[in-house]
Amino acid sequence: IRTGSSSGEGARAVPGVPGEGRTMTEFVESLEAPGEGDAEEEGPDLLFIRRPQDGQPVGTVPVDGVDEVRQAVIRARRAHEGWAALPLADRIRHLARLRGVVARRAEDIADRIEAETGKPRVEALAEVALVTGLMRHLERRAPRVLGARRPAGGGVFARGARVEREPRGVVGVLAPWNYPFVLTAEPAFTALFGGNAVVLKPSERTPFTGSVLPELLEEAGLMSGLLEVVQGRAETGEALVTAGVDHLHLTGGGATGRKVLQAAAPRLLPVSLELGGKDPAIVLADADLDRAARGIAFGAFFNAGQSCVAVERVYVEEEVAEAFLRRLARVASELRTGTGGEVDLGPVATEEVLERIEAQLEDAVELGARVLCGGARLDPASNVFFPTVVADVTDRMRIMREESFGPVVPVMAVRDADEAVKRANAHPMGLWASVWTRDRERGVAVARRLRCGGVSVNDALGHWAAPALPFGGTGESGFSSMRGDEGLRTFTRPRVIVARGGRRRDAPWWFPYRPRTRRFVRAVTAWHGEEGLLRLTRAVGALFGRGER
Repeated sequence: IRTGSSSGEGARAVPGVPGEGRTMTEFVESLEAPGEGDAEEEGPDLLFIRRPQDGQPVGTVPVDGVDEVRQAVIRARRAHEGWAALPLADRIRHLARLRGVVARRAEDIADRIEAETGKPRVEALAEVALVTGLMRHLERRAPRVLGARRPAGGGVFARGARVEREPRGVVGVLAPWNYPFVLTAEPAFTALFGGNAVVLKPSERTPFTGSVLPELLEEAGLMSGLLEVVQGRAETGEALVTAGVDHLHLTGGGATGRKVLQAAAPRLLPVSLELGGKDPAIVLADADLDRAARGIAFGAFFNAGQSCVAVERVYVEEEVAEAFLRRLARVASELRTGTGGEVDLGPVATEEVLERIEAQLEDAVELGARVLCGGARLDPASNVFFPTVVADVTDRMRIMREESFGPVVPVMAVRDADEAVKRANAHPMGLWASVWTRDRERGVAVARRLRCGGVSVNDALGHWAAPALPFGGTGESGFSSMRGDEGLRTFTRPRVIVARGGRRRDAPWWFPYRPRTRRFVRAVTAWHGEEGLLRLTRAVGALFGRGER
């Protein structure tokens, strides 16, 4: 792994970081506990990365300052000029080659993800699969979405017009740590399809996974500078916002989203935000409770609950509430939890998340909630938290109001679907939701009443594997849409070209105004204002001055 900026400047070799001929897997397996004299090298100019599983060191990465960030944007802008000038078909051909490189490097990428996040191997590999699936989808869709098209309608004024999509320029991407490959590669590669160059700042917790992206481009033979990586903490992200990018994409929390908008506003910098979620699941009395329990457990505990689309609160009709709770607690209790081998849940990535979960649970229990299973770490010093189901919750409790972002799911009994919808919509976040019922049409009807970016009926998280589906939220979950066609549109802007013949000396609406100009305007008004045969007769009549005053 190369540390430092993608240009190689400032990269430094550090003890223990794998070099040539040594994979991350070999490196991780060779780790030993640090000796008594070993000290963390964390400092203002250096990131020190440890494995969540056991605290063993992964390596150190230099922090990029304001000047390094600006230079990265300059290099990306130079690369953008050549990339945007390529025909769309050529860009797609290059990116198809990149997709092949990503697939071939899947195990190496998963090594990095696993070392920095501690998630189970299958979940690390799933990130690579999601990215290659989206890229294949974009290869098929980009010509239709980005290619020039004739406008539908528009009449005489739109004659000779074409609408095409042009790149925004240099796109800045601020990425999170919970899916360090998916949520860096998907916005970055989608922006490349649109003809942009990219400057990426990975999370300070997962810099090694982020640093693999320019390596992949280089291996695929794409031009240098097309995807730059800058490393660091919040200060580096702030520098990227003000470094002259043409569009900024953030995946992160609401507090960060507000700061980004404040910094972007004076520059009128376009921003796309994908923020957090407190996603509700509604279990109706006619649901298959076994399926609902298994599906909600998957939605709540995948990636140890560290997903913006995780099920974070459940509303179940009271007549089946206890039966559902028994099933959900049983499923959660059977999940294999640990730091290695065949496990279903890995460690929580940060102490901050663990402390938030524990504080929410303590608050809930003090206010009368029951913890049906879990509720504790694997051991007091561990950052592995058992999957937790909480019953008898109320809206007063923090666990129902705050995003948990961990393996805990609160369940509230409600009178009926109306109450469930009302409570679900009362939360300011609106990212995703699910409805569980044997009556699919009823499920769709309930789904349409929910205020959020999308709803699954009798499923959880499956939508994320469908690259054609747009993804985005409402309210405090952000705005704009990613993935599929919407992602291509987010990172491009429409450009209209109207090309008319040059033989006529003037147009009917040009100066000087004459009686024919008034007749022409009246004819257009009649044409737009009427229907059927009356539309034609009145427009023609106005054009020839009938009834003119």
